[in-house]
Amino acid sequence: TDHHMRHYIVPYAYRSLLPDQYKTHMSHDIVILCPECHVSCEKLSKAKMKSMENALRDDLSKEVGIENAFCSPVVDDAELHHVRSCAIALARWRCTMPEDKIESHEKVVRGYLAGIVNAKCCGENEDGDKIMMKDEAQEHKKRILDRSVPLTKQQLQKACSVNYRVKNPHYISGSELVVRSLRGDAKKIEKFVVDWRKHFIETVNPKFMPVGWCVDNPVVCGRQDEGKSGEAECVKQW
Repeated sequence: TDHHMRHYIVPYAYRSLLPDQYKTHMSHDIVILCPECHVSCEKLSKAKMKSMENALRDDLSKEVGIENAFCSPVVDDAELHHVRSCAIALARWRCTMPEDKIESHEKVVRGYLAGIVNAKCCGENEDGDKIMMKDEAQEHKKRILDRSVPLTKQQLQKACSVNYRVKNPHYISGSELVVRSLRGDAKKIEKFVVDWRKHFIETVNPKFMPVGWCVDNPVVCGRQDEGKSGEAECVKQW
């Protein structure tokens, strides 16, 4: 038994976000599995989780009208990506580029670098660079935007290394999406828990389960708080 492992029938990522009255009772849905069964069960559980979460992400993306809006915690910033591409082109192929291309690429890079100078006037930037006084910053900005002053290797390198992967403002973790979809509704949560129990039985087909364990056993422990709706009171309890 030293190598046996605990398995959460309702995945822990969901369990931890459920209301307290459900989490208190979740020990009923923690079972002991051998390593082989645990790995197999986790694989099947993750496949079910992925399917549920992807379906919710698709629905939300359709609601806001932005394809794949909720799929990744980070997204490409098109403007910053363009800055990086222009800087790399100037650093690597400037000598073979047409003059008009050089001019357009430099305009993009110089605009980005000038924007960084503006940021330094307001506070310390992400790189921890020294904050400039307003007059000093304005003079530095003019030099950057002046095409007669060549861009330095350091300036180009700064633009080449710009991080264009930014935080996705629409992103919500998969577990949050699923639990939010239950909307705190007692009957929906009960069905959610029971469905995961059924999934465990159907996929693992365990030969032994704890005494008294049943798919339809109550999903909450103790009494509901006073003032709860009649709908909540319909949920089976111990």
